[in-house]
Amino acid sequence: MISVRSVAILALCSGLGWIPGAPALAAPDGTLSIAVSTTTPALGDPVVVEVAANGAVDNLVLRWKGAAWPMRETAPGRYEGLIGVDLDDPEGPAVVAAEGFLDGARFRAEAKLTISPRKFAVQELTLPKGMAEFDKATLRRIESEAAELSRRFSRVTPSRWRTPFLPPVEEYLPENFGARRVINGDPRMPHSAVDIRLPGGTPVRAIADGQVAFAGEQFFGGRSVVIDHGGGVFSVYYHLKEFSVAEEQEISRGDRVGSVGATGRATGPHLHFGVRVPGGRVDPTRLLALPGR
Repeated sequence: MISVRSVAILALCSGLGWIPGAPALAAPDGTLSIAVSTTTPALGDPVVVEVAANGAVDNLVLRWKGAAWPMRETAPGRYEGLIGVDLDDPEGPAVVAAEGFLDGARFRAEAKLTISPRKFAVQELTLPKGMAEFDKATLRRIESEAAELSRRFSRVTPSRWRTPFLPPVEEYLPENFGARRVINGDPRMPHSAVDIRLPGGTPVRAIADGQVAFAGEQFFGGRSVVIDHGGGVFSVYYHLKEFSVAEEQEISRGDRVGSVGATGRATGPHLHFGVRVPGGRVDPTRLLALPGR
């Protein structure tokens, strides 16, 4: 039987990020080792996962919340991936693992996490009836658009993202991530992105290299763009005045994708900016805070 070994996580600083000057992650002979950017992520936190091996690993995958995701090789025997704690995940213990084959033998390394609580604001909104209550035809459209986006979010492509990520606008002043919204007195789904209030026409740019997974019109998001950055990482840009990219177009970090607007269900010009990573919806501001490596 092939032995399976778990390797202890390196000591890490509190919050997101790695200890400056910490020793390089090393792997004992014939095994994998794993390190994470935080062992106590809060709801909505991204987590960088690094794996080291004594040699090339075949079919290496990152296992998180019942799914497998590809990792990127950053140097010989060094690999990197990104996971997230969804803003609606349960608190408590969790495990992220890396699995692969070394010299034909299968190995697995695990890191134990403890998902910690986070308080979110309650946002009470009063909207016109036409923006809060929908007829059957509109509900069918909403459901169809949600299903199509879910399909596109499910695709898995090779990782292209790198840290640090670039803010989507020059003046990045985010609001409302995770807000528990009450619209006209009725509780609704939490806000899974940030709002950035800027004048209409303000340029919006891609936060990392990738490919346009969606560019079109939606009921809620208005003119919308979704970029696939690979490895299960997507960035989302809603309510655009216009978009300047097409589906399947290759995108480089910093490329203009459109401009701030008020299309869709919006009460004024702003950018709805969201990020999805393996595991769910994370706080874009905490993703942008990850240091470069």
